Amino acid sequence: MTLEDFARIGEALGGLAVLISLIYVIVELRRNTRSMQTAAAWNADISLAELNEGLSHSPQLSELCMRGLDPETKPEDLTPAEFAQFMFVSRSVLQKYQAQWWLWSRGSLSDEMWQLRRSWAKAFVSLPVPGRIWELESDQHQFAQGFVSSINSMEISADLRFKS
Repeated sequence: MTLEDFARIGEALGGLAVLISLIYVIVELRRNTRSMQTAAAWNADISLAELNEGLSHSPQLSELCMRGLDPETKPEDLTPAEFAQFMFVSRSVLQKYQAQWWLWSRGSLSDEMWQLRRSWAKAFVSLPVPGRIWELESDQHQFAQGFVSSINSMEISADLRFKS
């Protein structure tokens, strides 16, 4: 074997090593992306679960939230203090949903999860009390225009009424 033959073999082996390295990087990138999406979904659910758990510790606040979610309750049916309290809870929920919209719009949250959240949010803001809060918050530019558009353009497909 000549020196030229060894050079060709070395070149071929070098090219193969580069190819194997690229394949490894692609596999690891995909694995990392899935891991980030899983973590985003976990954190999105946990943040809402913690909010619900916190609300459950206050019978008064739980009752207020149920009244606020009743399609028969109008904003004027709540006292100013009740409306303010329900507004802060609603803002918290909507801010958590906006954070999920950001994750989804950047590819870190699955389409399925965002569409579920979007559907719920549309049903939520279609109720009289949350709808008034959504209107006030949107007018005060509390939320990104893309998030507002995403929610407003959704068809209502969820029913938030509690049936006994």
